Order: sequence, then C-alpha cells, then structure tokens
Amino acid sequence: MKLRLIVLAAVLAAVIAGLAWFATTQSKACPGAGTADTGPVELKIATVPARVQACFGDDCEPHPVRQNPDGRWLVPQEPPYLPAQGAASSAGSASSGSGQRPGAVTRIRVVVKETGKRQRDAVFEIPTANQPPAPGSQCPGPASYLPVAVP
Repeated sequence: MKLRLIVLAAVLAAVIAGLAWFATTQSKACPGAGTADTGPVELKIATVPARVQACFGDDCEPHPVRQNPDGRWLVPQEPPYLPAQGAASSAGSASSGSGQRPGAVTRIRVVVKETGKRQRDAVFEIPTANQPPAPGSQCPGPASYLPVAVP
C-alpha cells in the first residue's frame, strides 16, 4: 500500500512537471485579448473634397466625416459610422456593417463629392498590419489599421 502511494505521488509529480514544461516552452496558444485596433480609420483622399461621408460595411448608411485640424480624415469606429450591435440595416444583410464590433471591421464605404464634379461612392478593404512580436514571444503583435487610399 505504501509503495503504491509513493508510485502514485511520483507519477503525479512527473505529470505536473511535464505540463508545466509544455505550457512554458511548447505552447503556441496566443492571447486574443487586447490585440484589436479600436482607433479611428484614416482615409487618404487623393483630391481636395468638398464633402466626405463614410460608414463601416457594404450597404451601410454613410454619415458626414469632418477633416481634423491636422488635415487627416478620421472615421471613428462608433455610431453612426459603425451601427450598434444588433442594429438592423436597411438591406438586412450580414455584410451591411450592422453588428460589427470595433476592431473587427474589414470594409469601409466612402462617398466623396468634389466641387463641380460627380460624387464617387465606393467600398474599400481596410488594410491592416501586425506589429512585431514582443521580445521572446512567438505570438504576433497587435494588429493595426493602415490608412485607406481613396483615389
């Protein structure tokens, strides 16, 4: 009986040591929390527009965007540009942008009106880039949105 207890304790200790080793040296799981870019998405507009409207998604309802004092066009990931989760779209489609979360947007609809010219209305993919991993980490760094080029 005493021998069984000693063997059981030794096996249990070996299993715990093996799991600890695996978790610290072999685990490839990366934390998902804190890696989303919830900041505004920048529009790089090639011309000087009279009016800019935008929203996140394909069939969403564009809203006016104001140019920042520093000259950048920034679209915040919040209503009215990003409909609240569970909000119904006019088309009712999943690609409309309704129900998207900040940091999970992939497309932006931009409407640009130039003085004396026709209005342009297009949907663009939002480019992203991963930051370098932290020193000693095998996990990619946080993703960030790159500016969207609007011709």
